[in-house]
Amino acid sequence: MFKAKKMKKLILYISMAIAMVGMYLPGAHSQNALFLDQGNITFEKTTNVLAIMKDNMGDDNVWGAKMVEAYEKSNNPHSSTQNFNLAFNGNKTLYTPIETDAPRIPMMDFLLSAAGNNQVYTNLDSAKSVAFKNIYDESFLVTDSIRNIHWKITDETRTIAGFQCRRANAIVMDSVYVVAFYTDLIPTSGGPESFTGLPGMILGLALPHKHMTWFATKVSVSPAVNSASLVPPAGKRKTETITNKALYDRLHSRLSDWGKNGQLIIQNGML
Repeated sequence: MFKAKKMKKLILYISMAIAMVGMYLPGAHSQNALFLDQGNITFEKTTNVLAIMKDNMGDDNVWGAKMVEAYEKSNNPHSSTQNFNLAFNGNKTLYTPIETDAPRIPMMDFLLSAAGNNQVYTNLDSAKSVAFKNIYDESFLVTDSIRNIHWKITDETRTIAGFQCRRANAIVMDSVYVVAFYTDLIPTSGGPESFTGLPGMILGLALPHKHMTWFATKVSVSPAVNSASLVPPAGKRKTETITNKALYDRLHSRLSDWGKNGQLIIQNGML
């Protein structure tokens, strides 16, 4: 009798241990209760180039409409896909592009090369960020405070990269509508590009009216990310150090008479 009771207890303990291991295994769906304080997140950024062309060129003039029509009928892809890595440890994040050998398409280059491969360092403790941005033939090191975004959290949820995320909405740059999905299982209040400020990591981001999305495809904790390795980008020779306001004023002064295309470049540059 005594041995039977000991055996039952042993079986119970083993069952509990197996259940706990299952909960904490990486990728064990969104129910895993393990809070991640460091790791790497792979984001896939998708830009619907044809939709952007229609919005910004299709109605301007006959030449623009013909360009849109020609592109739509061509064999060129209508959307562009880029991959980025977001490394995080505690309250530091570093967002960098993942280089590929994919063929370049001239029209996509024109629409995407304005701040299309940003490197963004964020220190949430000091509320500071440093972003390296190429805007055509110029490069900038934008050093400033973290953007203050007034998020409205909703009850809508969605599973992204195995994590259950909650939706939040906001308006940035006065008129750009933003939809974000964040998880509180990653407490770092970061996200792709310069989007922060939610009670957890942003794993999904969309600018619906600008035809751009960022969604996490993978979250990994191995190899571990050392906090000391997360440092601001240094830029290149002739890179100009500038604030967000100074960058906006520079772009606006040069592009304000470019119509919708100029506004598009300004907004991309300020993301």
